[in-house]
Amino acid sequence: MTTNECLSALLLGLRGLIYFTSSQIDLVCRILTSPNATMQHREGSYFQSRLCSFTFGRTCLWLEPGDALSDPPATLQVATPYFINEAARDPLGVWLIFIFRICTTLLVWYRLHAHYYRHCAVLKSLVRQSGHRVKMPRGNWSYELVLGDPTAIVLLDPIVATLYYLDIWLSTASFGTATMQVQSATNLTSRFLGMTYLARSVWFAYWGLCLVSFGLKRWRKEHCFAEVDPTLVAIAVTLSGPVLMYLNGHVAVLVRFYQWLFYCLVPADHQNEEVEGALVCVAFTLITLSLPLAQGLISARHRRRSVDYSACAYNNVKGAVLLRLATALRLTPRYSPRGGSIYEAMDVNPRLKRCPTISLRGTDCFLLCYCNGELTERLRLSLLTNLNQDLPRSTERTEFVVYELQTSSTLASDDTLGPAISSQRSYALRTPPDPSILWCL
Repeated sequence: MTTNECLSALLLGLRGLIYFTSSQIDLVCRILTSPNATMQHREGSYFQSRLCSFTFGRTCLWLEPGDALSDPPATLQVATPYFINEAARDPLGVWLIFIFRICTTLLVWYRLHAHYYRHCAVLKSLVRQSGHRVKMPRGNWSYELVLGDPTAIVLLDPIVATLYYLDIWLSTASFGTATMQVQSATNLTSRFLGMTYLARSVWFAYWGLCLVSFGLKRWRKEHCFAEVDPTLVAIAVTLSGPVLMYLNGHVAVLVRFYQWLFYCLVPADHQNEEVEGALVCVAFTLITLSLPLAQGLISARHRRRSVDYSACAYNNVKGAVLLRLATALRLTPRYSPRGGSIYEAMDVNPRLKRCPTISLRGTDCFLLCYCNGELTERLRLSLLTNLNQDLPRSTERTEFVVYELQTSSTLASDDTLGPAISSQRSYALRTPPDPSILWCL
């Protein structure tokens, strides 16, 4: 039996198989396939795991005579393989990673406050002082402000995405351990723990989408891609990542492919002593990114014709579900709901999108306006920062305390806005009394 036949018939499913060196596979296959092979003593090998030439772990594989699982009397015709992966942890390095994660968390908090919650506080204060219109109708007015989900603001931040991407690969040894846990066929607890840890790989997709967004805007191809729902991306990666890792240890072609990635950058005289994980990181990032990338490209060719941009249902999956639980949002206001006009503008001219790859609909707030206890108006408010560039200001004033998007039937003369995709329209902003407010109907 050749080594390839042995790999396909006997070795698939072994934990850590994709990390085995060629000499280790030859060793195991020799013992398994030789009809008269016996083990008089332990046999094994040791190698180092590297990432960009930095050692992040040490791995040992050895075989001992006898069956260590069922514990019968030792026999020379039976051997038990042992595979151990140990992280190379330097105390200083551990502390530096800890500080790095604290700083990353503080940066996320700052981004959320500076780019979202600060504007929500300004909106709340403005409505409390002035109401929702410049000239308030008669009656006793009260308000309910339903905040959105600012997660997408963090996800599309290239600095935050890069930091989390690097954080995962700084813990490469833990990632490798989680991979082996997922490949376990019997221990469900171990597999669940591995799946939980591998859920962090969703940052591979978010980081990749940031790069794709830069490329689309650089070459003005925003119309070729439809924004993906970050919640669906997280669900898809969480479910597909463990499946992929399981297949990596149970499909011969994938095993050979990853083994080649591990050793193609290692000099021939060191291939029995070390592995290099840089190309594996690149490959796994591209594979993880492929799911949302395919969704965005396909969805761009099948856009919905009729959309109610002011509706609560026009939202990300998580936001739509949570908003459905809000009793007040299920009530029908006296007047037709308003808002969401910036999404109509971005559908007409995709170059207005700040981020053409990740949907920002979930960041919208809903302002419920009650007159004498009756729901009178429902306003969907979007941040102007979701737009890529400033729109021209209209000479007309808005009747609301926030910006209002005005549509005209003429084509915009500013070439920087790009061609209109679905119709010839141009947009301008009606300015509120306080131009510093960044919310728009």
